[in-house]
This record gives sequence, structure tokens and C-alpha cells, in this order.
Amino acid sequence: MVFTRSLAFAAISVPVLGGAMGTFPALIGLALFAGLLLAVERGVAAHHPHPRLGAANRITLVRAAIACLIAARAFEPASLGAPERWLLAAIAVTALMLDGADGWAARRQGLASAFGARFDMEVDAFAILVLAITVVKAQAVPCWVLAIGGMRYVYLAATLVFPLLRRPLPPRRIADRRRKTIAVIQSVGLTIALVPATLAGWAAVICGVALVLLAYSFAADVVILLSTRPHR
Repeated sequence: MVFTRSLAFAAISVPVLGGAMGTFPALIGLALFAGLLLAVERGVAAHHPHPRLGAANRITLVRAAIACLIAARAFEPASLGAPERWLLAAIAVTALMLDGADGWAARRQGLASAFGARFDMEVDAFAILVLAITVVKAQAVPCWVLAIGGMRYVYLAATLVFPLLRRPLPPRRIADRRRKTIAVIQSVGLTIALVPATLAGWAAVICGVALVLLAYSFAADVVILLSTRPHR
């Protein structure tokens, strides 16, 4: 029911978004969001431990919808002008402001779960990939910035080859905070680069720093896995 209402609301929003960004990108965004809702619905049925979805997962759904909207415009062939870049950056800031609210809501309602944490993480990764593609489309930073968005998916591919990487990371507060902080830095850095007022040189420096921090974060996780004995 939640997913039906979410999809219905997204469909109603198409005419409004079409006026701001164009009908074709809005329809692409709706199709992406519908596919995401289908995947999440299956995940909830299989792994969500609580009888209701909760405010936290609804907030994450809103963030996912925003990412789908930006993705729709990023994949459209037409180039990005300055007004659209301002609009997309404003939309990205809205999603960034919601990031963190989902975890707070889950703890407040007593509905925290491994499913919710994984859902939040995957939406973060998808949003960062979409922002990286949009920054390249806007010609704000060269194509190397795609490494920021693609690193999570390269890691997932590496887990198919190296079983070590499939082991769950041990719960460590400092490491968890490091991952979340660096994920926020990626989103902030890419959003700043997308803003037309940001000079190209500064955009490249900001994204370069973000990429180095992200590489460090993944390397630190690999070191943690190497130093942790598997549970039998």
C-alpha cells in the first residue's frame, strides 16, 4: 500500500516537474522510481523485521525519488544550462538535508533494522553516482569524477571475486562515523561542483579531495576485514 501511494504521488508530480525540467525527464524519473519501488517492496517482504515501514524508510524513499529525478535529467541527451544546474543543485541540497533524518526517525520510533541501514546506504551510493554523472554532463569536472560514483559498485563487483570482501564489517562506532561523514563529503563536494558559480579549478580540487577520502575509506574497510577473524 505504501508503495502504491508513493508511485501515485510520483505520477501526480510529473506535470509539475515537467514544467520545471521537461516532460521527458520527468517520465524517465517516474520509470526509475517505479523500478526502485518494486525492488524495495521485495526487500521489505523478505528482510524487513517490523510490521510497518516507518518514517525512516519513507524519508529514504523521498531521497531515492529525488535521486531518480536527477538521474532522469542526467541521462537525457540535451546539455545542461546554468538555470538547470542551479535547480538540480537545489534539489540535491534538499536530499542532503534529509540524509540523517531517516536514522534519527528509526531510532525514535524503535524501528531501526539492518534492512533500513542497507536501504539508506544503497540510496546514498545511487545518489552519489547520479551526482557524479550530472557533474560530468555539466562539464564541471572531467570524467575521472565518475570514480566517486562508481567506487561502491566496483567494490560490489570485487566481492564476487574475493570472498573476504563479502564478510560483514564489525560494528565500530568510529568506523561507522567515518563512512557516513565521507559519504556526506562526496554529496556536498559534487553538489558544489554542480553549481555554475563554482570555478572549474575549484570544482576539480573539491572533487579530487572527495575522491581521495573515499578511496581511503574503502581501503580502511579492507584493512579492517583483513585484520578481523571470521566468525564460525
